[in-house]
This record gives sequence, C-alpha cells and structure tokens, in this order.
Amino acid sequence: MTVYLTRLVIPTFRSVANTRFVTTCFSPIQPAKKLLFPEKNGLFCVGQQLFRNYSVDSIQPTTMALDNTSLPLKKKTSYKKVVLEDLTKTEGQFLTLAYATANCYDLKSLKEGLVQQKLYEPGTLKTQEVGNVVVASPVYRVGDEPREIIFFQEGAVVFWNCTELEANNVLDFIRPFEMESYPRDVVTREREIMTYQYNTNAKKCSLQESCFVLVQNSDNSLERYSFSHAMAQSARLGAWEARLEALAASVRAHTEVMEKVGAAHVEKKEVVRKLGQLLSLRHRINVESDLLDTPDCYWEDERLEQLYSSTVAYFTIPRRTRVLNERLAHCVELLELLSAWAADRHHVRLEWMVIALILAEVLFELLHCFERYVWAERAPLRHQL
Repeated sequence: MTVYLTRLVIPTFRSVANTRFVTTCFSPIQPAKKLLFPEKNGLFCVGQQLFRNYSVDSIQPTTMALDNTSLPLKKKTSYKKVVLEDLTKTEGQFLTLAYATANCYDLKSLKEGLVQQKLYEPGTLKTQEVGNVVVASPVYRVGDEPREIIFFQEGAVVFWNCTELEANNVLDFIRPFEMESYPRDVVTREREIMTYQYNTNAKKCSLQESCFVLVQNSDNSLERYSFSHAMAQSARLGAWEARLEALAASVRAHTEVMEKVGAAHVEKKEVVRKLGQLLSLRHRINVESDLLDTPDCYWEDERLEQLYSSTVAYFTIPRRTRVLNERLAHCVELLELLSAWAADRHHVRLEWMVIALILAEVLFELLHCFERYVWAERAPLRHQL
C-alpha cells in the first residue's frame, strides 16, 4: 500500500512544482495569499496565461469592424422573371428573348431547313468558332437595328431585336428538328426576357440591372453570344424546374395516401419509372449541362468569362441549381422509400403464397393419413367377409 501511495503522490508533487515554476516565470509576482490559497478554478491559470483563447477572441468584435461601418454595403442582386406585358422599354432599347424548347437540336438538319426556307441565312460567329451554335441573320431587314437568332445545340434559341410573333413562327419552324421537345406552355412560361442598348461612351460591354449595354459601332458578336448563352442556361434550368414540379406533383398523391391510410398501394414498375425520370433529370443537370461550372470556351478570354459569370449571377443560376438538386434528392429519397415498400409487399405476398402451398401440402398429407387409417380399419371387416 505504501509503495502504491508513493508512486501516486511523488508525480503529483513534481507536476505541481513544474506548474509553479512556469507561472512564476511567465506571470507577474503574486501575493503569498494567492499562492498559498488559489482562487476558484485556479488550476487553469497556466492555460489562460500561456495560450490564447480563440473562442473568446472570435466572438468579440474588433475595432476595424466598427471603423468600417460607414462604408456602403453591396446589395445582393435579386432576380425576378420578367413578363413581356409588364416590360417597359425606353427609347434606344431593343428586346432579347430566350427559349428552351427541347433537350437538343439537330443543327445540321436545321441549317438545311433554314437554307430551304430562304428567310434566314445560317452561319457561325464571325471572329471564331465558339461552341455548337448556329447564328441566323434575316434576309429581309426591318429598321436600322439588325435582327439575329442564335440556336444552341443544347435545345435553346435566343432572339435579338425580334418580335414575339416572329419568335413564335421560328419556334414552329424548328419543331421538326427538336429531340425530346418540351411542352409549349412550359416553353412560353419559362422564357427569359431582357433588353439591350448601345452606349456611345462605353468602352466594353456590360450588364446593368436588366439591360445589356453594348459598344456603339463595334463588333459585339462574341459579347452577344456570352449574354445569349447565360440566358439560354436560365431558360433550360426553368424548363427543368417545371419538369421537376410535374414529377413531384405525381409523387405527392402517394405521400397523402401514406399520411391518411398509413400504407402506400403502388406498383413496383410505376415507382421504378418515376425514379428513372428523376435520375435522368439529375444526370442532365449535373453531368450533361454546364450549370455547375463555367464552360471551357470562356477560359481563354477573361472578358467573355466575366460577362457570362455576371449574367449567370443575375439569373441566380447557381442558387437555383442547388435548390433544384436538393428537391431532386428529396423526391428520389421518397421514391426509394416507396420502392422499398413495394418490394416488401411483393416479398410478403410471396411468403403468403409459400405458406398457402405448405398448408395445402399439409392438408393433402392429412387426407392421405385419414385415408390410410380408414382403409386399415376396414381391412379386418373385408377379411371376415
């Protein structure tokens, strides 16, 4: 016992002596009363003196933040879908419309159709080839400002200085060249509307509120492409949001039944079909599209990348993509639950079928036993006769 106490007490005194040495070296001289009778929680005095308390320092405000209170705060740009009837254009402003009509276009056949129609001249961007696009210019010019139509292979089309009537005619024309077309009401509802104007004092193109500012007497073809690409991305995202709303509405009925009845009567094939549609939509958003990152064509030109990024931020595409992925994850989780429920029902049905077969076999075996018992009792009677 004494050996055990000495092994326990001696290290304790050594640690106390070391702590006293450290505190006397790194702290001012304290009265004897404090040394002999330390205050409450005095065991942590070494840590409080030698180490910085980061949790307290991170909470306390600094004087720098108080000095910067006079600086103006940057307001977050909020985007609200523009309605064409409520749009007010000033003098010198022109209209820009963006539609997402299908999953993709057959650009080769589309070029041939434009040539045969003889209303628009198909071509590419004048300065360099950027992406799989077709730029069409009308053969007949109306007014001083030229009209232009940009077709993206991803299934979107952008009209510059075109009326709504002309845009609808072009949408009807490109219908045969679409693959996996969207409903027409979704195409019209999820379109993007902007205005653009020329500024004689501007040295470079920019985005100001809900208007594109172009340089006067300059070739703005690449800048138009950057603005159009961002608008097309927003229109495509809007069509996918509408698609998810339709799928979620079809799933919502099953959740209401589960809430009221406490069970879900769904077919396995139907659940798998809905789950496949949601996973296909998620693949298009996160893999096939460039919504999660800046396209590669802008990496070589910082000016175009800035225009594209500012327009994407105006349409709040990153936040909408994140919210859309969260909703997709929720719907997929719900459908997986329904799939598991349907699989359990199928397994229970199989188990009951097995139980029924076993019971039938037992009944037949009982009948055979009864038959053998009856024949055994009747055998002596037949021998007596």
